[in-house]
Amino acid sequence: MEPDVQRCELSSESISLYFHIPFCERKCIYCDFYSIEDQSAQSRFIDALCKEIDLKIKTYPSLDGKTVDTIFFGGGTPSLLTPSEFEQIVKTIHRHFTLSDNIEFTLECNPGTVTLEKLSAYKALGANRLSFGVQSFHQDELDWLSRIHSAQDARDAVAIARAAGFDNVNIDLMFALPGQTKEKLAYSLQEAIALGTEHISAYNLTVEEGTPLNRMVKLHQVNEMPVDDASEMYELVQETMTSVGYHQYEISNYSKSESLRCKHNLVYWDGYKKYISFGPSAHEFFGSERSWNLSSLDQYLKRIESQELPRNNSEHPAPDERRTEVLFCGLRSIGVDIKHFKASFNEDLIKHPEIESLLAEGLVTITTDRIALTTKGYRYCDAIVVRLMEPLAVA
Repeated sequence: MEPDVQRCELSSESISLYFHIPFCERKCIYCDFYSIEDQSAQSRFIDALCKEIDLKIKTYPSLDGKTVDTIFFGGGTPSLLTPSEFEQIVKTIHRHFTLSDNIEFTLECNPGTVTLEKLSAYKALGANRLSFGVQSFHQDELDWLSRIHSAQDARDAVAIARAAGFDNVNIDLMFALPGQTKEKLAYSLQEAIALGTEHISAYNLTVEEGTPLNRMVKLHQVNEMPVDDASEMYELVQETMTSVGYHQYEISNYSKSESLRCKHNLVYWDGYKKYISFGPSAHEFFGSERSWNLSSLDQYLKRIESQELPRNNSEHPAPDERRTEVLFCGLRSIGVDIKHFKASFNEDLIKHPEIESLLAEGLVTITTDRIALTTKGYRYCDAIVVRLMEPLAVA
């Protein structure tokens, strides 16, 4: 029997939208997302981004009028958009898509770039969730990370967001920074918690190829935190967040309730749901095809101004690749849907020979519909996926 890989991918009529805004005031040393510091082409980019939406609808007419459940503006620094630029994009979205009544509409923001006037305008135009890249509440760590804001800027940004009417706010933090102590991490966690945001994300600093941080490590200017020390930091994050009522629902994400989980990111981690993306370097998953745009603003602009989509490449993952992807995405979040997995890959995951051991080790739980990681299991997600990598033989 051939695995029905597309069955679940095509079952939903709703989609999610991602917009990549590539401009930053200053590029952070750890960031491997496509972004540039030169904002001189920002107005031209906004025109091109709107034109990309038009071109995509023209190329894929079935998208016209689709219901959108989530919208996410990432980057880069979306909060560099002026209210009029944001309005231009939003109007184009409304022209082609139907926004669901309970849509989640997120903008990533740098605390050093927001004002009450700007956030109030974003809110009036439909944004209802903000995600602040705070990273730390220690000035020396912020300086080392190349952040443009201060700890007080972060506190002020959350207050401004509340004044603008936002009741769904996330704070991003980072841990396992070179030389970071548990005491310094605990302070940043407590400062974030004290702000009362509905969601907090805490990411382990990783050294990505091609970043300034990667070059610093190769030149022995910076030493990465030892794995065991980073693991202890991660456990501190888990224990601190859960002790004050935040619920972990993904390796790095915590929310005050299930309704306050980031719905857009859950689309990515679901492994099946469709998302359409716009902007340079943006990736999307539609049907059974993954595709991504050119990672160059100049090339992106030239392509669109020539009335062509700025696609760089695409792929149709093989069944074994999709299986690993679904396992990894599901386990790192709320779990693998047992029925969907069986329908897609003709495999009863519960019968996998590793499951019994994983249960005994306290790394996974099984409910009527999902296999999910425990708090302890999140610490070993990659290793657990490796143990489940070999498919169960089908008679």
